[in-house]
Amino acid sequence: MNVRYALSLLIILFLFLAACDSGTVTDTDENEFSFNHEINPGQSATEFLTDDDFDQLIVQVQYMQGYEPTQEGLSNLEVFLNERLNKTSITIMTPEEIPASGQSSYTADEVRDLERDHRSQFSSENRIAAYFIILDGEFENADVLGIAHFNTSMALFGPKFDEVSSGIGSPSKEDVETIVLRHEFGHILGLVNNGIDMQENHQDTENGRHCVNDECLMY
Repeated sequence: MNVRYALSLLIILFLFLAACDSGTVTDTDENEFSFNHEINPGQSATEFLTDDDFDQLIVQVQYMQGYEPTQEGLSNLEVFLNERLNKTSITIMTPEEIPASGQSSYTADEVRDLERDHRSQFSSENRIAAYFIILDGEFENADVLGIAHFNTSMALFGPKFDEVSSGIGSPSKEDVETIVLRHEFGHILGLVNNGIDMQENHQDTENGRHCVNDECLMY
């Protein structure tokens, strides 16, 4: 079976948040910069895709002990972003270890709270920041490998990666990471029909902002 197709079938991703705000950059004063990092995924798609407000991207990656991402997975994400974003520079920071919590599962609210506790990179003039956190437990819906929980933020669930990539004939951890990292960033970039207009009707409306084509990254 095609690895991409097999992995896509395993990925049940994406949450909608109840926030209602715009994803635009706000100039509150001549010398003051403001950007809202806690709104719905997809609402900052234009800021990521174009260089109108930001011509640089920095991606902060933090992980709990035992769940450091592979360099191959991060390199594949960087290639994906360079091929799609209109930026003069894209930097994925060296992953940082943060304390493990020891929880077996996390709610969306707990994920957001952990980001508030640990994230240190935020958007500034000319540079937009994205954030990944890799957790030591599963999501409250145990079938999920990752979620996009804010307009610039994504979470991955380390134990599920180990589960999916273990056993004879299973895909490698690098392959699983590549698919999920790109898939979650796809939601941040406004896919599917979540901030970026579709060129053709391919939305799987029964499953939110996903694609009906089983060969698609967003399936």
